Amino acid sequence: MTFVRYGAIQLLAYALDMGTFLLLLVFFRDEPVLANIAGKVVAGLFAFFLHRHFTFKSNQGNGKAQALSYFALLAVNIPLASALLSAGLYVVDHPSTVKFVADVACVFVTYWISKWFVFTAKTPASERPDRVEGA
Repeated sequence: MTFVRYGAIQLLAYALDMGTFLLLLVFFRDEPVLANIAGKVVAGLFAFFLHRHFTFKSNQGNGKAQALSYFALLAVNIPLASALLSAGLYVVDHPSTVKFVADVACVFVTYWISKWFVFTAKTPASERPDRVEGA
């Protein structure tokens, strides 16, 4: 269920990312990488808050530590996606299509890093489901 919530939030964040990218591309046609970076920053801020409170329901943890981890992840994701975009533009001269492919390549990696390193919530033993040995 967490992956479904993650996917829903990512779709909204991606719409914001792509919308910002396309809007900025109108004004800065020769700078698709800068438009990509701006779109990712806007979408990243949006996604952090929704993932923290809705996707991973991790609002009892240290918000500052989670924000630092999340934005460190974003600091890796943005250059990776931008490098893929830049490389793809040498092959295909259609920025929005290349951006989409580059972003899809980054989605699953970002999910697993978010799940295991950013929004980790320690579940108290009293809230864990009982496990039967050998089952």
